[in-house]
Amino acid sequence: MLTQIGRPVCGFFGNGWKPRPLFKGAGALSYVSTQRMFGRIQGILELMREFAVFWGCTIQTRFPFIEKSTRIVLEAFKLPYRDVDGFTCCPEKSLVNNVDHGMFTLTAARNVALVDELDCDLVSPCTGCVSNLATVESELNANPKEKDHVNSFLKQVGREFKGKAKLSHLVPFFHDTVGLHAIKRMMKKDFSGMKIALHYGCHMIRPSHALKNDDPLIPKKFDNIIRAMGAESLEFPTKLMCCGQGLDRIDQHEMALHFARIKLRELKAIGADALVLCCPSCFLQFDNNQFLMEKEGEKYGIPVIYFTELLGLSMGYSPDELGMTAHRVDCMPFVKKWESLGEKASRDEDLSEGLNVTGAEGLG
Repeated sequence: MLTQIGRPVCGFFGNGWKPRPLFKGAGALSYVSTQRMFGRIQGILELMREFAVFWGCTIQTRFPFIEKSTRIVLEAFKLPYRDVDGFTCCPEKSLVNNVDHGMFTLTAARNVALVDELDCDLVSPCTGCVSNLATVESELNANPKEKDHVNSFLKQVGREFKGKAKLSHLVPFFHDTVGLHAIKRMMKKDFSGMKIALHYGCHMIRPSHALKNDDPLIPKKFDNIIRAMGAESLEFPTKLMCCGQGLDRIDQHEMALHFARIKLRELKAIGADALVLCCPSCFLQFDNNQFLMEKEGEKYGIPVIYFTELLGLSMGYSPDELGMTAHRVDCMPFVKKWESLGEKASRDEDLSEGLNVTGAEGLG
């Protein structure tokens, strides 16, 4: 059980926390067993290593509401995160790396060096940033000669790349380090009855040799989290397809819209309640470009929700608190359906309890 939970975060129990059975039925853990198990977990909470959050460029400049929901979730879990002065662009791969590979490598190495100096790990809500930083870290660690060459430049600004920091994206971090059980304990309301389409994106799981966080062909961790939150994680042919947003960066806007259109049409056909992702570029593609297509008469109506927003909703935060009202595509159809399902479940539970009481009185 403990290995499945990973290394939960310090203080996630909160004030006034009381353990409850983890399962129902014959296999349920007793109150005492549950209390003992979480007591053991609490004993290892202090082992969580401090980590720096690498926000990247896009989130803080274009989508501050994503930063808001991420901070809300991290602070609610009482995760030991910190902000770091001096981070720059990761840098962006498709443009910088293609123009000057040396500059790409040096810039990424400098960012990792900042984390090395602090002796902490790095976690980012941007898949592209983690992918780029991990790519460079892996390459330099595998090539001592290139590593020395890069450090000869970094030495001039008082830095040294060691390549010891663990670099993680937010989704695998929550799956592996925080743990599914910790996520469940923080939830006030699950997503039972909701059909969610996940978009992993290209960079959460690739390059796999550098990231080593999931199967690049059949990834499961994001699905595991969504199912742990009670929702149905839909399977569909374009699930691992590139969003196509990079085409906008090279003046191929119509082709970018074509990529978005392929997935949105499929999601509408299979009845997805929302598209959930954790990449700012993918968010830009499916939220902003879907909005532009709808202005031209195409109707998809697929809410696009960031992972931290979905988690925040389950923890009791409102869409307004999480900044979801800043989305281009309205998220309220998703929220209203979810709330109505919760109200129905509550009424059914009250009815069931009433019948049980009546039955017990009848036996008397």
